[in-house]
Amino acid sequence: MLVSALIYLSPAASAAVVGDLYNASVDVADQELAQRQAGFSSALAEVLIKTTGSKAIVQRPSVVDALSQASQYMVKYAYVERPIAPAPLLEPVLTDSTLTDTNFIETSLVEPQQSGETGVALAEVPAYRLSVQFSKGTINGLMRTLDLPIWPANRPEILVWVVEQSASGYRFVEGPELPKDLLASFRQRGLPVQLPLYDLGDQLALNSLGAWSLNREKLNTAVQRYGIDHWLVLRYSKVASGAIRGSWYLGARSGNFAGEGAVLNTLQADSTADFLQSSVDQVVDHLAGQLAYFADAEASLFRVVVENIGNFAAYSQLNDFLSGLEIVNGVKVRSIAGDTITLDLATEGESRVLLRALNKEARLSLITELGAANDTQVSATTAQTSRAVAYFRWQAAR
Repeated sequence: MLVSALIYLSPAASAAVVGDLYNASVDVADQELAQRQAGFSSALAEVLIKTTGSKAIVQRPSVVDALSQASQYMVKYAYVERPIAPAPLLEPVLTDSTLTDTNFIETSLVEPQQSGETGVALAEVPAYRLSVQFSKGTINGLMRTLDLPIWPANRPEILVWVVEQSASGYRFVEGPELPKDLLASFRQRGLPVQLPLYDLGDQLALNSLGAWSLNREKLNTAVQRYGIDHWLVLRYSKVASGAIRGSWYLGARSGNFAGEGAVLNTLQADSTADFLQSSVDQVVDHLAGQLAYFADAEASLFRVVVENIGNFAAYSQLNDFLSGLEIVNGVKVRSIAGDTITLDLATEGESRVLLRALNKEARLSLITELGAANDTQVSATTAQTSRAVAYFRWQAAR
């Protein structure tokens, strides 16, 4: 079935599998039941925002109902104590360890400290971080039941530059000057990012003026050394009123990103932190809107022909990868000929979403364009005389 002349396309786009989509940590005032239940709801909201790619998803009435029952989707939780301020206390505080919940909690004893001058007992007022792990299976089931968009965990990794214009010129915002919440904002939205090193290699490839002027050629050169195909420029300046005005520019070395060319958008905010947060939200909303899919009620078949599967270990690696894709409901071996295996994938979304996931896997090299395969031997349960098919070469993990 393979064509005789193998035409290899450009390398697959870099991507990262986000591993903490079903975990979240939120602040709570204490370990009482009311705070705990509210924390579960907040944590589930964060998880749904990450898995769907939509920050507005939590406003849907059906999602609001699910948030009120967040404990049903939870696997376990734990408290992390974070002292925030000293306050007078007459006796030690013991966290409640007699709760009847089936899940575990951590307990700790806060000992008072004596003041050398007044002799008044002082203790740190506890604030807690509630860490919650949800069940991947039940969350995925909830998303399909509520007909929510599904953003696969295999997502593009992005290199991010932040550039400021001031009276003295242009400069990269880096190190301690970079708002600490920037990376946290990307992490909370489930988008893997990396910051430049700003070393000599970066300086030779791209200066602050080149980044501000959105010089695409220089941006492509600068991002190449990181093994990342996608980049984002966040540029801003302060206007006379004191507000921040800026724009974000999203692009890729391949010249095509999520089905379209580079994207530029401008916005204004009250502060630098607000500008950066708004930019992150807009960028992630845009990406998720391009990359997410809705599960179909009935699964469709997609045929994949893969070369270089020479042993059972290679087959196991391929099968584990394919079975782990959110869009794939089942993997069935159609035929084996030498080191070439033909598989039928039962999918619940559009073929473009599956192709993106396959193209982002470093061990798969696309050989031919998407086409159609005629097969008169397909059973009645999958009665299609033609179906989407793609041919790949597999590189086994070393």
